[in-house]
Amino acid sequence: MVAGEASGDVYGGLIAKGFSDSGTTLQGWGGENMTSSGVMVTKHYRELAYMGVWEVIANLPAILQNIQSCWDEIQAFNPDALVLIDFPGFNMRIARKAHKAGIKVYQVVAPQVWAWKKSRVKNLARDYSAVFPVLPFEHDFLSKFGVRSIYHGHPILDTLVPTSTKAEHEIHAQKPILALLPGSRKQEIQKMLPLLLNVAKKFPLMTPIVAGAPGTSKELYRLAEKTGINVVFGKTKDLLGAAKLAVVTSGTATLEAALLQAPHVLVYKTSWLTYLAAKLFVKVKYIGLTNLILGRKVVPELIQADCTAENIQRELQSEKINAQSEAFQELRWALGGKGASEKIAGTILGLISVDKSA
Repeated sequence: MVAGEASGDVYGGLIAKGFSDSGTTLQGWGGENMTSSGVMVTKHYRELAYMGVWEVIANLPAILQNIQSCWDEIQAFNPDALVLIDFPGFNMRIARKAHKAGIKVYQVVAPQVWAWKKSRVKNLARDYSAVFPVLPFEHDFLSKFGVRSIYHGHPILDTLVPTSTKAEHEIHAQKPILALLPGSRKQEIQKMLPLLLNVAKKFPLMTPIVAGAPGTSKELYRLAEKTGINVVFGKTKDLLGAAKLAVVTSGTATLEAALLQAPHVLVYKTSWLTYLAAKLFVKVKYIGLTNLILGRKVVPELIQADCTAENIQRELQSEKINAQSEAFQELRWALGGKGASEKIAGTILGLISVDKSA
């Protein structure tokens, strides 16, 4: 099992639990969730996360070395199957090597080939025994191009606390909570945290709280602590469930915010080189997963030059924020019910058994 990001580690942990009664031996790269679910994790995902064009170029030797190290471990382990979770730039290269070596490969969370580099879809059809997309519109797209696509819903629904359990007492807030999510990777946090702290100054009647990303150093959040703003780790879902308003850096957390009924604005800033490359190659109307799934702009998106403290304040105080709740219920329905992780695990085990007996 290979996961290269925090969200992938969460889904990997859930799927590994689905393997727990099968007598399966699990090894891979991931994090604490996969470890606690019985995976012998030999490399942590925080050593793998590079984002943006310039960051990838600057760290290319390390990335290539990681790919080779991962492949060496897979060959030594000699698995019956390989389960890859998200992280397409890395995992698709591993999948190609595994397919050539005759190893069955299963992908959880499909690469967003519908958004950019559509040519990759032929690699999904060629190299993977099955792909498990997590967004409802992806299944038909992948199937049309010959990918063995199996849709069971989104594992994120298996991670959520009930929306009725508000956690003000756990978060220690006397005033309404403004949740600030600066991202999960080091580069995101360094770029987004100062901006979100400036937003907090514009809401003196609220208690701002920063969600610390799992697996990150507390040193990254020193600026928040210097300004007297609390940073909580391991309580992001409680924080979103308790928040009156939230500012969320683009990524899986935007889905969590919507599913936990947290009124929010999506924000994102990156290097100009990465932004210009994205504008050139990525062909989607929205970047937010909620907006993409629902096909309309429910969550305001403030990107790059538009991503200012003043613009964020304006959107948080607009009437559009109050209208999000009904759309968020629609989103939950679109993603299916709980149990996707267990279904994915069960299907993979079934496919492995069929392949071994064939």
